[in-house]
Amino acid sequence: MKNRNLRFYATMALWVGLFVLLFVSNRRIDLKADINKSTTVSVSVEDTVSLSPSEIVTYTYSAGDDTYQVLSDFLQNVSCYKKFSQNARSYSHDYEAHCVTLRYADASTQNLLLTVYSDGVCQVNGSYVTLRSPDGDATVIYQMLRDAVE
Repeated sequence: MKNRNLRFYATMALWVGLFVLLFVSNRRIDLKADINKSTTVSVSVEDTVSLSPSEIVTYTYSAGDDTYQVLSDFLQNVSCYKKFSQNARSYSHDYEAHCVTLRYADASTQNLLLTVYSDGVCQVNGSYVTLRSPDGDATVIYQMLRDAVE
């Protein structure tokens, strides 16, 4: 009887541990707060065709610009969750690699650094994340961001 109770409690502890790990590992990141306290956004569009140097085009917009409003309004409807696996060494690009990087900042500090790759990989402030919008997943978000600045 003792052995059966011990097995039951060990199984329950394992389930509770997995449940907690699942919800702690997928922490939601609030993009709205960081965007709302920013006054400028710097957008870099990078295209890497091979191992040669990348072609990078950078645009800067302030809070009064139409493009700033389009980017901010779009990103405020995006859901962002931190991924459990944060192993940066396990990720490599297949060439061609394309990305859009947004740096939201105010006068003194950078508030948000968001990079969305064309293959759906995303980073927010150095952490790998999952992005979803009402329009689709990260590949759709990448294309919408790229279209907004070009």
